[in-house]
Amino acid sequence: RSARVMVGKILKVYLFLMCVTFVELYIGFKILRIDMAFLYAVLTAIVDILPVLGTGTVLIPWGLISCFLGNVGQGVGILILYLIITAVRQFLEPKIIGQQVGLHPIVTLIWIFAGGKVMGIWGIFLFPVMATVLKKMNDEGSIHLWK
Repeated sequence: RSARVMVGKILKVYLFLMCVTFVELYIGFKILRIDMAFLYAVLTAIVDILPVLGTGTVLIPWGLISCFLGNVGQGVGILILYLIITAVRQFLEPKIIGQQVGLHPIVTLIWIFAGGKVMGIWGIFLFPVMATVLKKMNDEGSIHLWK
């Protein structure tokens, strides 16, 4: 039951992060006067939730191709948008997940990173849950890993 609740909380966090990314993309695309900004923002936000792909899979090639095709302003704008989205995501993700599951943001970030390396997308979700379960068991005295 506890693990199920944690998975639910983590999924809510990722849904929230996807919405934040969508808003950033939509505003950025509107500023850059990109046609169909809403559709592109939705599609890119969906790709963003996949850790192997992420927004860079869409925005970096798009920005570079725009530059090579002579639309340097749009290309640079898209690349700057990518940097902003990445910075916001790197700041928010461990902080919000840590608050939801009761772990320090640094510990959460380490578990997310380790989970991604060991198990890919599933590890990103499962490792913070495992860390939370271990912390709860340690706090309750069921196991003694640390003080």
